[in-house]
Amino acid sequence: MANKKSNIDHSLKEPLCGADCRELFDTVTEPMLLVSESGQIVLANPAAQQVVGYVQSELIGLNVEELIPLRFREHHRQYRRQYFAQPRKRSMGNGEGLVLLNRSGQEVDVELGLNSITLNKQVYTLLTLNVLVQHNQAENALRESEERLWLIKQSAGVGVFDIDCVRDRVYCDERMRELLWYEADETMSLEALLNKIHPNDRLRCQAALDEAASPDRDGLCRIEFRVVQSKNLEERWVAALGQTQFEKGAAKRIVAIARDITERKMLERTLQQQRNETEMLSNQQIAIITASAIAHELNSPLTAISAYSEVAQRTLGGEVIDYDKLRDAFAGCVDQVQKAGNKLKELLSSLQGNEVETEALNLNHVVEDALKQARGDGYGEFHLTLELESNLRAVKANKMQIQRVLVNLIRNAVEAIRAESVPVSKIAIAVKTLANESMSMLTIKDNGPGIDRNTISRIFEPFFTTKPTGFGMGLSISRALIEANGGQLWVDPDFRQGAQFHFTLPFAS
Repeated sequence: MANKKSNIDHSLKEPLCGADCRELFDTVTEPMLLVSESGQIVLANPAAQQVVGYVQSELIGLNVEELIPLRFREHHRQYRRQYFAQPRKRSMGNGEGLVLLNRSGQEVDVELGLNSITLNKQVYTLLTLNVLVQHNQAENALRESEERLWLIKQSAGVGVFDIDCVRDRVYCDERMRELLWYEADETMSLEALLNKIHPNDRLRCQAALDEAASPDRDGLCRIEFRVVQSKNLEERWVAALGQTQFEKGAAKRIVAIARDITERKMLERTLQQQRNETEMLSNQQIAIITASAIAHELNSPLTAISAYSEVAQRTLGGEVIDYDKLRDAFAGCVDQVQKAGNKLKELLSSLQGNEVETEALNLNHVVEDALKQARGDGYGEFHLTLELESNLRAVKANKMQIQRVLVNLIRNAVEAIRAESVPVSKIAIAVKTLANESMSMLTIKDNGPGIDRNTISRIFEPFFTTKPTGFGMGLSISRALIEANGGQLWVDPDFRQGAQFHFTLPFAS
């Protein structure tokens, strides 16, 4: 193609617009050419220069027909004259057969957008170039990306849901509707989505979504929940991971993927049951060994006491009472009783180990750690209400022992609720200050079947249990641990909406 310029319009010697206007023109990302009525190019932004392969100095004054293949030039020249006769906004090409020549003589498929502009009382045409090759490449890349996403979704079995936070609507793809057992169309209300979730998980999911929508957080939403099929009440576990998109400081949408984790949850439950059974057997063995040790240590003095008692009994049954002999028999009994008591103290001391090591603790943090452990052990299927006192003074206690007591109380509550198949499991934990006693008190209550008065009178006795597979040492040990830390543990006998336990701990000085 000949690189020559026609006679340049004298109007080009005058600036068309100010420096700010030219700078704005140059920053536009779409390729643009400004053409005079005579067909000469008067402005070309960098994007247009890249498309046609010319620099600015080469394009200015070049007749636009020089960029048109020879076979189309005359037709284009006629069309340009018609357009300037009646200038208006319109497009050319529509993706079919319109081409430009670049500096190397290669043809570039384009669509043209035409717009009329008046500058310095002169009418110009603004040509916006849409390079179809780049457009098609972008469409192909998008299609390939969607295909890869589809393959990933198919192989991973994940569903996608998109929550419109503004309109309170949820878009679900086909796989997500399968996970939810939702047979309607692809959109649903947020309320309908929450109604599909198990009642015990619903409030927790709502709280997680509210947190993700908060502009003060990172927008990440990670949660596991159960969905229930309305027909046969079948349950399925679903894990969801989402990210919130914010606009002007407010949540606009939450896009998330979800997958079925029912099999994993069932395996976790089986493993937890096995751990619980192993722990119970271990506790039984410990109790048997402890009882055997106590029996061994007490057997000898008890045998001696029995012998001394027989001597005293025979002496008292004779016609003449030998008081010296009777005195020796009673003295022997007392001596053996004291010996048995000392041996029992030594044994208990050796079993208890060293003195309890205490430290200043934030009881609120201990509660949070205990809840994590309970959930990790498979006892997290309940709606939790926490009332933790802010600015709580530190308590003086052994962290592991207090955490063990809390986990035991939580497990007892969950097992009682499960045994009664309560529709919505609820556990509330509250921590407050007993100012008059310089103590902190923790209360834990559930909405289970509660405890009858006969059971309450014996609930802290060793080896007393109401569970078919229970061992009856949990509450006894828990009370002993709280007392070893300077507090008290008791059950509320007048609470009738479930069971309610309290324990106190002293504040650190």
